[in-house]
Amino acid sequence: MSISEIYDVKVVPLALPISLRSNSDFGILLIHGFTGSPHDYHFLAPRLHRAGYNVEIPRLPGHGTTSKDFLKTRAEDWIRRALDTALDTRSVWKKMGIVGFSMGGLLATIVASAVGVDSLVLAAPAFGVTNHWFNLVPLLRFFVHHVERKPEDIPQFDDPDLQTLSREYWSKHWIPAIYQLWRVRRMAWKSLEKVRTPTLVIASKKDRTVPLESVAKAYGRINSAEKRVVVLEESGHVVVDDVERERVADLIADWFQETLRG
Repeated sequence: MSISEIYDVKVVPLALPISLRSNSDFGILLIHGFTGSPHDYHFLAPRLHRAGYNVEIPRLPGHGTTSKDFLKTRAEDWIRRALDTALDTRSVWKKMGIVGFSMGGLLATIVASAVGVDSLVLAAPAFGVTNHWFNLVPLLRFFVHHVERKPEDIPQFDDPDLQTLSREYWSKHWIPAIYQLWRVRRMAWKSLEKVRTPTLVIASKKDRTVPLESVAKAYGRINSAEKRVVVLEESGHVVVDDVERERVADLIADWFQETLRG
């Protein structure tokens, strides 16, 4: 993508980065998921802010803009944004916690293995996916650009910003981008054994995207002496904003109270 093309890219307002300030010395970094945006945390972020935390939610490169922009980004771009924001957060606040949802959980794992992190939450971390062709993506990317989603599987919204995001990101399976997700997953899997940060893992029985068994395998590789897993009963994949989101927010707030302030 040329410089002029980058200048023409517009960020959907709803997908802009979020920064919430409090009077405390504790910072929380929230990392959104694949094809997502800071809006993934529109419920959790205010909840953590009300609990007295400074909250930072970066927008990962290629997200919240257009599919063309999205397809020009790589795993390294997403990892670097997460690492840079973590370094900034750690430099400003006395203690830092990280929440990662889905691919954000993979990025959070990589960050926690490389940067001093005081507490970690992995929400439906995408260490495995239910799509049977996911592991074929390294080969498929040479032959397939995208796969149309079934109309009934495409989210519908009244909000114009969400309509734009649905059209650009959620109407198709973008194979080159999924390959970059595959690469992030591989790097995160290798990073798990280096994680010694207190870690809370949240998964759900009704998650149709990330199977429970993959979360269990990832949990077993975490080398933290203080780790906990909670399995929800009713939530879908977006556990931070589904039917049990209040419980999830309480779990995360309580975890940070225990591990950052305890």
